[in-house]
Amino acid sequence: MSLSIGLSRTGPLVNADYSAGVCFDDDGYYWSLYPFFERVWKQSGQMIDLYGNAVFQPEQLPDLLAILEEAATSAAQKPEEWDVLVGCRGEEKIYCKVSKSRLQQILGDFIVLVKLAMVEGKNVVGFGD
Repeated sequence: MSLSIGLSRTGPLVNADYSAGVCFDDDGYYWSLYPFFERVWKQSGQMIDLYGNAVFQPEQLPDLLAILEEAATSAAQKPEEWDVLVGCRGEEKIYCKVSKSRLQQILGDFIVLVKLAMVEGKNVVGFGD
């Protein structure tokens, strides 16, 4: 499972440019940001989801940006590495190690993408498997 996030002028996912976008896999990086993605969903009705699609229109981008910037502030306060719960197999909990620097890079790229969309009047689109 993976999620690609890119820009689209028209909104449809098939017209999106994912080349300079952000990608998430079903790993600790996605799941460490999941609480922030839930907040985005509650505000916009669009979920940054490994299994679904989303289209954030220009008027929704300031809220998305604000939440991503909160996530970046939160990431800056984390240790250099930590374990994130990514699922369960029966009673066994499965964790994945997350690197602070890598998470900050992902968030930085996502923030730049949203700011570019705001300047260019494009949508931010997510295409999940």
